[in-house]
Amino acid sequence: MKKIFFLLFILLMANGQWSMVNGQTFAITTDNVTLLATPDEVGEMMFSGGNLSIGDTVIDVTTINSMTYSNANFDPQLVDVQYSAQGSAVTMPLSLADSLWVERDGAYVTITSAKKGGAEVTYSLSGTTADGAFKQVGEYKCKVRLNGVSITSQQGAAVHIKNGKRIDIDVVNGTVNNFVDHADTLHDACFHVKGHPEIFGLGTINITGKGRHAYKSGEYTELKDSLGTINILAAPADGMHVGQYFKMKGGTVNVSNGVKGDGIQAECDNDSTKQYNGQLFLRGGSVNIEISGDSCEGLKCDSLLTISGGTHSVTCSGLYSKCLKAGTYMVMYEKKSTPVVTLTNSGGYITYMEGKTEKHKKSVCLKVEKDFFFHKGTLKLTADEDVKGKSANIGGDYVFVSKAVSLTASPAMDVDGAMRTMSDESKIIAREQGKGIYISTLED
Repeated sequence: MKKIFFLLFILLMANGQWSMVNGQTFAITTDNVTLLATPDEVGEMMFSGGNLSIGDTVIDVTTINSMTYSNANFDPQLVDVQYSAQGSAVTMPLSLADSLWVERDGAYVTITSAKKGGAEVTYSLSGTTADGAFKQVGEYKCKVRLNGVSITSQQGAAVHIKNGKRIDIDVVNGTVNNFVDHADTLHDACFHVKGHPEIFGLGTINITGKGRHAYKSGEYTELKDSLGTINILAAPADGMHVGQYFKMKGGTVNVSNGVKGDGIQAECDNDSTKQYNGQLFLRGGSVNIEISGDSCEGLKCDSLLTISGGTHSVTCSGLYSKCLKAGTYMVMYEKKSTPVVTLTNSGGYITYMEGKTEKHKKSVCLKVEKDFFFHKGTLKLTADEDVKGKSANIGGDYVFVSKAVSLTASPAMDVDGAMRTMSDESKIIAREQGKGIYISTLED
């Protein structure tokens, strides 16, 4: 049938019976993808040796299923991926055919970018599949638009962006987007981005991890002001595991009790020169974490932790757990809004022997390895004293502005260094530059 259809098409062309006018779109549907062309591109079509050539694109005629045209326009940088119970359908401009390679196996779609440069491509995902995935491989910035898509993978990650560049994740306003991976441990996360994603859009993302982490990025993750909701529903390991740094400016992140590892973790990248390496920033929005794993942390970073806005709550109930752990220093101050943080820990302790002496590793609401600088905000710490819980363990000094902070700690905080006050916030910041607290970091 394909050959008969194409012979009829060639005869129509030869007899001058095929014509297009401005504004029309020519669509060529092949086994893997539907290609959209403009009238100018169609005017360059040539047929030779069983191949159809349109500009630099050569198509094997045996793979062509249909050719149609319509009055619809199309975005020259948009690749549309639609999932369904029958599999998937990929539509993209003909002009991208020489730079993108599409592989489809039912609802498992892989799109590989063959070159760098040019305008950024947007990959729009929509529809539902119970047996599929989306994978993008490349070396150039791109956007992934979540436009009401539900993907459950039976082979690994539901979404894998194997691209080390900046990746925009656009969560379309009003949409709900669901991702569930397979329960093997051969992949790192249900939703995995190799590079540094920047997430925005007023829709909702639901992620259920069955293999390891629910969400992971190899480099920094930034949540923009214009973000809706991210729900981390389950994971055998961490809810959100981020390399380099995690920065939240807006939106809501909910981490449910189905997460068995850390809630949100920012770890140092192997390249120690990278900006904000190992840091975690909460500048706005709302983080709500409830986890019950033993020896787990709700919020954790390898380096400086900065809270400068938003309303955040972390509840832990596991043995030797920590609601919040800063690997070096912690700073709490006001940028756009006054931060409000509530940390509650009902977890017990782990007993171990040191020689013949019994020791306890206790649960704690707030753990800061070095100094804690509290410039402005509200902080409430509640630990269970009946199981030897601690409200806070500050490894260095606790420095605060007495008239600008509200601190409630039960039981009282443990501070290994000095407790001291200053009336001028700027003097605190300037004075502590030598200890790793920099004005440029605070004002970023």
